[in-house]
Amino acid sequence: MSTPTHTDLDEIRDLKARYARFADTKQWDKVAGLFTDDAVMRFRDVEGNLVNEVSAAEFAQTIGGRVGAGQPIHHLFSHEVTFTSDTTAEGVWAMEDLIFHDRAAHPEAPFSTMHGFGHYHDTYRKVAGTWYIAGSELTRLRMDIVP
Repeated sequence: MSTPTHTDLDEIRDLKARYARFADTKQWDKVAGLFTDDAVMRFRDVEGNLVNEVSAAEFAQTIGGRVGAGQPIHHLFSHEVTFTSDTTAEGVWAMEDLIFHDRAAHPEAPFSTMHGFGHYHDTYRKVAGTWYIAGSELTRLRMDIVP
């Protein structure tokens, strides 16, 4: 049996899978470590309005703080990745996310359930042989919120 190889596409798919797993397990510092130092993440609502923008350095505190005691769940589907050079790429991922809050235990939570659908629009950069997310923009198609 020959030694399996990991292509750049495989590495980017694994990178995005780690993003979802680290977010779901609330390992915010590890999520932030998947981004380049100059990366910015933008979040848009269903009307396309920019509702939040954070740098990689702010990610752990800002996003972790917004989720709080809630339990996030991310699903990623049907990726499209285009390589723009040997060390850069762009990708679009269909996504679904949920956040659950126990309102009895945390009455200050902003909602009990949030269920969103949309797309991640990412840029990637290979630095010293490792792929990182160089930027990400989450666009929403639908958001269902239960108070």
